[in-house]
Amino acid sequence: MNDKNAVIDKIISDAQAAADALRQDARQKAEKILSAAQKAADAYRKEALSGGEERVALALERAKSVDALDSRRELSACKSALLDEVFALAAKALKEDKKAYKAYLTRVIKENAEDGDKVVICKEDEKVVTAAFIASIAKSAKKKITPGGARGEFAGGVVLSGDRYDKNLTLEEEMRLIREECEPLVAKALFKGE
Repeated sequence: MNDKNAVIDKIISDAQAAADALRQDARQKAEKILSAAQKAADAYRKEALSGGEERVALALERAKSVDALDSRRELSACKSALLDEVFALAAKALKEDKKAYKAYLTRVIKENAEDGDKVVICKEDEKVVTAAFIASIAKSAKKKITPGGARGEFAGGVVLSGDRYDKNLTLEEEMRLIREECEPLVAKALFKGE
């Protein structure tokens, strides 16, 4: 639980500045879209004066509605991209703190390994997750686990490859699970007042 809280705190603190910049950028884009719609509506009004004020007012309302929808859609996409970046930064921060990362790997391997599992790591972790590291975990967990020969195509964490099935304990999967659990809380902190 402390790992999750630390990740959430790091996510929120790292993303605050990025969220402010994103909000400002989205507001500016929305203002430009609305300004362009207003100009288009004004031009249409001049052209259509002979057709009646009602048609002009209706066209203006439609243009404003479409532009407002476009603005909301773009703001939503920007928020989603920021959340993606925040969770990627959290994973990166965990990997950069070598002591915390080793403790994390030790815990997930001990909790999930079964006798006979092979520990598959990513290429980036070859210096961190060594045969000696895996042997020490196997000894303390009293389980027969060994290094896997192949390297996985993931950013960090491990895959425990067993005879019957594999366990995906990669950072990508862990961040996905954490994101499912705490995204509303993180979004609320990042986008308060929105």
